[in-house]
Amino acid sequence: MKHQHPLSIGSNTLLLLADKAIYWPQQQALLLADAHFGKAAAYRALGQPVPQGTTSHNLQRLNQLLSTYPTQKIIFLGDFLHAPKSHAPATLQALRLWRAQHAAIACVLVRGNHDHSAGDPPADLNIATVDEPYLLGDFALQHLPISHPPITCWRGISIQCSACKAKPANA
Repeated sequence: MKHQHPLSIGSNTLLLLADKAIYWPQQQALLLADAHFGKAAAYRALGQPVPQGTTSHNLQRLNQLLSTYPTQKIIFLGDFLHAPKSHAPATLQALRLWRAQHAAIACVLVRGNHDHSAGDPPADLNIATVDEPYLLGDFALQHLPISHPPITCWRGISIQCSACKAKPANA
């Protein structure tokens, strides 16, 4: 059984998923915020004892979502990597293997606060990076819940009003 809650906004229906994601059927897009890949590796590099396997576990959860919802695009709403030390070889290798399995799915990272210090994902991951807001359809997608007039923000997803003259991103 799918654990989801439909939310209608204008002509769009978004599915709020129990697994900390949003599925947008009209765009066949999966939206995720705060992945923080490599967080445990960054803490271990600082000498803090934390469990291993968090990146693998998060990628398995993402794979389950992809097997449930037909997805052409994944939009990461900020904080893809946790810190500069998240670029650890094991973390990047896990991300490369995952990306190779899903090469046909377009990925976009809307940079968040951690991305500015962690840096963009390596180019070979083929993840487009953009600053916020990322305009797509009727929405201005972003990491931080800051209104961009004339946009109304709800939990990291900004709703673009019809008066907005900004050009949407190419779908």
